[in-house]
Amino acid sequence: MHRVTLPALTAVLALFLVGCTGDAPGPTPSPTGKATSAAPTDDVDGAVTREVEVSGAPVELTVHPLQVADGIGLLTVDYVMAEDAPAGANVVLNMLLSADAGISDVGGIRLVDLESSQVWLSGNDAGVYPRVKPTVLMPGTTQRTESFFADPGVESVDVLFPFFGLVTDVPVVDADAGATTPEDVGLTAGAQYPVHSLDAFTVAFDDSATTSVEGEETTVTLASDVLFATDEFVLTTDAAARVDAAAAQIAQAAQAGEVRVVGHTDDAASDAYNLDLSQKRATSVAERLGAGLGGAFTLVTEGKGETEPIAAGSSPEARAANRRVEIRFTATSPAAALVGAGTTAPPPEPTGATGTGHDPVAVTVRDATYDAAVESVVRRSGHLVGTIVLTRTSAGGGGVDGVLGSAVTGRAAARGLSLYSKVAGANAATLLGDGMRVYPSDYVAVPAADGKTDQRAILADQFLKGRVEQGQSIAVTVVWPDTGQDTVSLDVPDVLRITDIPVED
Repeated sequence: MHRVTLPALTAVLALFLVGCTGDAPGPTPSPTGKATSAAPTDDVDGAVTREVEVSGAPVELTVHPLQVADGIGLLTVDYVMAEDAPAGANVVLNMLLSADAGISDVGGIRLVDLESSQVWLSGNDAGVYPRVKPTVLMPGTTQRTESFFADPGVESVDVLFPFFGLVTDVPVVDADAGATTPEDVGLTAGAQYPVHSLDAFTVAFDDSATTSVEGEETTVTLASDVLFATDEFVLTTDAAARVDAAAAQIAQAAQAGEVRVVGHTDDAASDAYNLDLSQKRATSVAERLGAGLGGAFTLVTEGKGETEPIAAGSSPEARAANRRVEIRFTATSPAAALVGAGTTAPPPEPTGATGTGHDPVAVTVRDATYDAAVESVVRRSGHLVGTIVLTRTSAGGGGVDGVLGSAVTGRAAARGLSLYSKVAGANAATLLGDGMRVYPSDYVAVPAADGKTDQRAILADQFLKGRVEQGQSIAVTVVWPDTGQDTVSLDVPDVLRITDIPVED
């Protein structure tokens, strides 16, 4: 996949924007050779249209039905800007819609089926998306993008656009004769059309445990530093209560069957010592769990020693993360797995600006000020879909990266997210649930291979690129697992906390 450094990206984006504020460029060819400023074809029955605004530019999206042939679906989207749009309201579509930090593709568009908790990525060749020339949308023009995905196998699907939000209930139909093919946009016969399951990740308010739901497997990870004294394997009094809480969570959420308890250590001692200690710690936890679970479950223990670290290096922080006991089980449903995942500890104190409901909150990031407001949080098929609007209030312009996440914010830093997503995405836009912090839904974008761990992506705007001038706004979409609350609190550590946000059904 193409990559550029952040300074280089900034320079390239600046060049794009300089070009967009000058004289209007003429039509440029699209990957299919058509004029990108040509009028759209006749409407297809079932097309979904919505109006959005990006950095002061009004845009009308028409998302045509996904046309499927031979297991591959063509997604065609028309973008229209009215002639009476403000002068200079130009949008470089491929800059906003690209994958990660790219600027030459529209691979950031994803298909989503929240009911089955699946996400489909755009067709690509070994991570390289079809390249497109600068696709500039200006007042009085129409542009078109075409992307290909694996057939989702459903009657309708949602489409998640960077900056343009989630467009729901797009029909899936058989392809028309003569429709654009993957080969027309440069995809080879060996192109990949990835599909991934959505996962959930929560952290207890007291940092004693995390819960991750990945496919059918749920893993409750208990910090060894909470459970045991240094070099010990006998549970402390406080640890027994934490394990009992895990037992209650499993009893309510798990399918009857096997519960696997796996111990892990850091790398501070010998391999043999760590392996033995990890097995003894797993056994201690399993014995306490068994007392709480009864005979409906079969407990299996295993020690891994220092062989499966989740944090690289030998720093005190990395070693603390690697000292852990994992409890793995199959839940009756992803939502059930999160019930009881928190603790009785109160939420952490806010560390940034505070507000309530839909009212905007003034925040400052790197000497730039913004009004941040939650436009809506909508319950949809076991998930919560949030729209966060960021409006620049200080003079000048620039990107909004860092407002909703950073490379060092919270547990997301060890979640396997890409560097670009951590530096400039919405990874830290968390909800405060019942005793736990709920992170955005994510998925394994690049599976582990060649000694590297899984690389994850969040179901949210992953790279908040683009320039926002004073008075202009962008909307950021974030999807979280639904924890069943009627109101939620949005928390971005060190930036903002907004409480009492109503959840719309």
